[in-house]
Amino acid sequence: MLELWIEGTPEQVIKVANEGLVGAIATNPAIMEQWTAGGKSLEYLVTQVCEAVEVPVFVQLHGPTIDDYLREMDSLRAISAQIQPKLVATHAGIAAGKRIATQGGKPLITTIASVNQAFLAASADAAYVAPYIGRIVDAGVDAYQLVADITTMYQRHHISTQIAAASIRSPEQAEKVLLAGAPILVMQYEIMLRLLDSDLTENWIGRFEQNWEQIPHSLGNKG
Repeated sequence: MLELWIEGTPEQVIKVANEGLVGAIATNPAIMEQWTAGGKSLEYLVTQVCEAVEVPVFVQLHGPTIDDYLREMDSLRAISAQIQPKLVATHAGIAAGKRIATQGGKPLITTIASVNQAFLAASADAAYVAPYIGRIVDAGVDAYQLVADITTMYQRHHISTQIAAASIRSPEQAEKVLLAGAPILVMQYEIMLRLLDSDLTENWIGRFEQNWEQIPHSLGNKG
């Protein structure tokens, strides 16, 4: 199943989630820094978002040890059962993800930059892996081939771990990632709005409006 996961301000993510357009809300340290810039705590803002939506909210754990990750997850669970963990692709992050998965969580292993990392995450029962598309492209690596290779590996071995491609910076990157095999796209609210951009579609809609103006109506304020 294809899904869109949204990033943005609390107001933006709540709006889109309540419109039914996204499967989850995603955060990272950069987003949390923006959320808390006004002085409100991370816990307060995460609580507000969880109370306003019904979709999962992925919160990145800080760690850096396995025990640190697990304590942080326990604290977040006390806020809401909707919260799911993001953990970086390190030994401790993947090991903590394994422990959380055995407890019924759906860990997302983020900062994926290689097939080996995607393999280790899946072998530890991660529900999702997140390669950073834009950042991988910036590093001069073929991000779309990486997604295709991970997809091939998972399909060949019937792995349930899903690719949640993140750091998508344009509609063009979104299309390439989808064609490479990623079923989940994680993007900022502003990028999501641009996915519908099409001169052809705008032209067709304009013509439809011209047609509607010529149709007599018995209801409403037309005709």
